[in-house]
Amino acid sequence: MFGVFKIDKLRIMNSEAGFTLIELVIVIVVLGILMSMAVPALSGVKNKADTVVAKADLHNIMQSLEMYYLDEGEYPAQSTKADLTTIASDLDDLNIKNSAASYDYVTDASTEAQKYLISYEAASDEFYYISTAESSLTGPVDTVPSL
Repeated sequence: MFGVFKIDKLRIMNSEAGFTLIELVIVIVVLGILMSMAVPALSGVKNKADTVVAKADLHNIMQSLEMYYLDEGEYPAQSTKADLTTIASDLDDLNIKNSAASYDYVTDASTEAQKYLISYEAASDEFYYISTAESSLTGPVDTVPSL
């Protein structure tokens, strides 16, 4: 009677539960195949997200400029192309996610400006812009936009 318990105890101690090497290799191969399909699909997601944020920022900048125009009768003057930081303090309710330095701004005159152009260069050398002539987002274009 005691011998039976001893044999069962030895059997339990000798039989270790676990996965075989073949099972582990198969799981690793399947995971590798899944990753090789997922990585290319996700590679351009960050660039696309950055572009979507920039488009939203351009629209918000346009709205701030139009509010400024309604109050002042002209756009903030900047006859040479420079980043938006030079006029950002003049714009009330400017709500953008990226830095103002990411956007270029230029007007048609150094005083009493009536036209503007705001542009953004994406990572892939594509340009997006809004101007008074277009009054809506334009892009992507391959050349630097001008007023």
